[in-house]
Amino acid sequence: MLFKAKKFKIPIALINARLTTKSFNKWMMFPFVAKKIFGIFNLSLCSNIETKSYLKKLNVKNVHFKGNIKLIGQVGKNKIDNKNKKILSKKRFWMASSTHEGEDFFCLKTHLEIKKKYDDIITVIAPRHINRVKKIESLAKKLKLKSQILSKKDKIFYDSEIVIINFFGALKDYYAYAKSVFIGKSMIKKLENVGGQNPIEAAKLSCKIYHGPYVYNFKEIYKILNKNKISKKIDNYQELSKNLIIDLKKIKKQKSEISSKIKKIEHKTLINNMILIKKFIYNDVK
Repeated sequence: MLFKAKKFKIPIALINARLTTKSFNKWMMFPFVAKKIFGIFNLSLCSNIETKSYLKKLNVKNVHFKGNIKLIGQVGKNKIDNKNKKILSKKRFWMASSTHEGEDFFCLKTHLEIKKKYDDIITVIAPRHINRVKKIESLAKKLKLKSQILSKKDKIFYDSEIVIINFFGALKDYYAYAKSVFIGKSMIKKLENVGGQNPIEAAKLSCKIYHGPYVYNFKEIYKILNKNKISKKIDNYQELSKNLIIDLKKIKKQKSEISSKIKKIEHKTLINNMILIKKFIYNDVK
């Protein structure tokens, strides 16, 4: 398809491109073919600086990084339907999403620290792999915490302390009501080269985001969010709990402030990318 386009002089753009180190190394096993293929593109808009660097090494011309356009996309706020919105609106809670094995105990220790200040706190844990829910429940029991494995149609018990999500597609429905979220796959040293889960949905639903030091897969997005004080790196459960206690004191104003910041980032990303796309459409690409 690419070579046919070139033959008929049809310009092609690569939009929101992402090329990992692993993929780049595979392409470089056949450098002549790789450079011939990637050289066909008339415009390449990258989703991160690393991709820009790799595409330049593949002799791609007109390569730019003007922000990840996933930040522009909509999250479907009108489709949010949380059967537990009443209790989530009334009680203090925070959320740990996309946790991996080794991070659950970290979240439970965070809960215990917050509990010293707020004894009615609820911690919602949404593991990346739901086959671990029983393990998380067992850990909670060892710490003498009242836990509940929550299926899609279940209601949260009023006295539950740890709510463990046991179904897919739940994140958005809980981000909508959460002030603060810890996003997993970011505290595990052995995953540092593949660390991080996508924080965009949480950010676009106005959550304050916390993450560990290992966010390689989303470092450019986190850099933007950290710069705008939408997200923050933490190194241990004590640091996380201190920040969450501060967040839990605040009223709804925090979510509106984050919402305003995200809209500005969206607008800037859209404008910067569209300037280049417009030039491409009108055949003004140098």
